[in-house]
Amino acid sequence: MKLFLFLINLSLVFLPLSSGQEIPETANQAGIETQLKIDKIRYSSNENKIKTELTAPQLNVDPDLEKFYILDPSFSITEENDYKTINASAASFNKKNNLIVFEDNVQIKISSNSQSLLLNTTKLILNKDDDLVTAKTNTYFKSNNFNINSRELIIRDFSTDQNQIVFVDGKIINPDTSEKLGSASKINYSLDSGILVMKGLAVIKNKTVSVYADEIHYDPDNKKIIKSVNSTIINNSQ
Repeated sequence: MKLFLFLINLSLVFLPLSSGQEIPETANQAGIETQLKIDKIRYSSNENKIKTELTAPQLNVDPDLEKFYILDPSFSITEENDYKTINASAASFNKKNNLIVFEDNVQIKISSNSQSLLLNTTKLILNKDDDLVTAKTNTYFKSNNFNINSRELIIRDFSTDQNQIVFVDGKIINPDTSEKLGSASKINYSLDSGILVMKGLAVIKNKTVSVYADEIHYDPDNKKIIKSVNSTIINNSQ
């Protein structure tokens, strides 16, 4: 993504500046020595019909020109009718590892003609090289017909419309009643097919039956099991 090139190139622009310049600290940057502060950042690019944009009220750069600290960032990717945003209270970019780390009140929105998804967590890492988003903190995912609470989360191919979302230790929640509908060690959600592939200690249950299996393929929109592997069915009505 050109956004990462933009952040790297900023350091080249800042090279002539004196590292002794005093910059006022923000609430999120307390204790961090910065060389330069820029207010009201806005960057956008278009490449292969994908628009990338970053806006923020403030950006700080460290004296070594290696790390960038961004206040209240809003990062978005738009491809035709698909729209993704990441908002947070703060973010940092490390030129050495090419990662953007979003922290505090992190929220991802994924919107298209057919669905609207929302994800909340406390820390998120965007890896440009692998086009990968990871969250190793508790996450809460909301969709049109189901919610998932998980211990960790991975989003593959984040900049494309072929996203694969992996929930670690995921619990499927009824959005209307907050009732637990199922769980698994790993839940893979394909935005393309809308199917949940649940692996490891997988279970789906309703008022009448509970299905336990090594693997379950579940259609959450129609509340139907498509496939199960090594399954056991228990009658809940007895």
